[in-house]
Amino acid sequence: MKTTKLALLTVLAGALVSPAEITKAADVQSSGYAPLRTQAEKMGAVITWDSDDKSAAVKLKNGIVGTFTVGEKTYRLAGQTGEADREIKMIGGNLYLPAKLLATLETENSKYADPKDAVPTYKVTPTAETEAVEDGDDAADDPAIWLNPADPEKSRLVATNKGGGILVYDLQGKQLQNYKVGKMNNVDIRYGFTLGGKKIDIAGATNRTNNTVDIFAIDGISGTLTNVVDQPIKSSMKEVYGFSLYHSLKTDKFYALVLGKEGEFEQYELTDNGNGKIAGNLVRQFKLATQSEGMVADDEYGTVYIAEEDHAIWKYDAEPDGSSEPLRRVDVADGRRLQDDIEGLTLYYGKDGKGYLIASSQGNSSYAIYERQSDNAYISNFTISASPTVDGTSVTDGIDVLGYGLGKNFPHGIFVVQDDENLQNGKKLNQNFKMVPWEQIAKGARIPLMIDDGINPRELVNRSTK
Repeated sequence: MKTTKLALLTVLAGALVSPAEITKAADVQSSGYAPLRTQAEKMGAVITWDSDDKSAAVKLKNGIVGTFTVGEKTYRLAGQTGEADREIKMIGGNLYLPAKLLATLETENSKYADPKDAVPTYKVTPTAETEAVEDGDDAADDPAIWLNPADPEKSRLVATNKGGGILVYDLQGKQLQNYKVGKMNNVDIRYGFTLGGKKIDIAGATNRTNNTVDIFAIDGISGTLTNVVDQPIKSSMKEVYGFSLYHSLKTDKFYALVLGKEGEFEQYELTDNGNGKIAGNLVRQFKLATQSEGMVADDEYGTVYIAEEDHAIWKYDAEPDGSSEPLRRVDVADGRRLQDDIEGLTLYYGKDGKGYLIASSQGNSSYAIYERQSDNAYISNFTISASPTVDGTSVTDGIDVLGYGLGKNFPHGIFVVQDDENLQNGKKLNQNFKMVPWEQIAKGARIPLMIDDGINPRELVNRSTK
């Protein structure tokens, strides 16, 4: 969304609305409307105007966000969609809301007034970054970390370029490979898939060019990729989008989980076809209400988290016979801890089943941390600011984390994020990925997070009670 941030909504009506949309202010106020600008001043709110959509995003002083569009009754407030009793109007360059809707806005503004309700947020800084992707605009999207079993310092980042490929980087950020296999969206990695009688590591990704799920074998020494799909795993949804792999530790079966732009979810069982290739068979599907992309599966607990971009993070059973109804709602994008879009999700595996779920809150360029176990209690948010050598991050899409020692630069693990605006000496380059040592994130929280740098993703434990 292209926006200009203003403390007050001051736009020229003639530039934004047609004469038919302009109504006399006196007529509107007498019929149950009131100016948003006046109320915003009273509430200490900030309004951001989107001239393309003719909509105003209102950030209340407590962090709650609402979006109101000229000519519509439908609005969004505190992560929920509502409908006013009459349409929103533009008069003389000012936005007018129905009086009942303004009262609802004031009610939301009165919440979380106690200082203890403030969202805890701290800053960390990146120590490394990848080379920029070769395509401009919004191209870099999602990273995944592959752990080298022989030499962790030679582990790799496998990442997607929506402009047309899968990229492989070393931990210094140097691009090693560029596989031009299509417009790749999201990527994930799993270990120990049996193919041709041997255990291999695999990377999977959604290919928007072919509307398929592509699976690659990862060379255990070099980290290079080889496509190992038999027949194309072609989705029935309109456009493949979000992606996660899932290894069921209960059955030792592997699955590819796919999300579509209209909220579709598909689950494919991955098997050895007997000829050294991987086949995919659809075993489950359901639909979320709106567009969803971010997704991560917890192999130990047998669950999967899905980010419905404008609404909430949901927790589901990851097994193919699981319900199409969520186990719970983890959090909602009301503008405080999460502000839409909710994008990438990732899991930090800790000892004894502990750890963290981390979400990219794209709307406020921060990252929200939750407990991985039980009811996913909220912990904190953090942001990534510029270091002396690497710029910070903003409007992040995909993220990944690994709590395992990766040598001198990342001795306690690594957090990797996509950066929307990649700057170098003030110059804007193509997008890239930033790297943060896990101990920065762990030590920065009010109550320090765990540092378990010995949890090997090849040695996870079944903790499902189902």
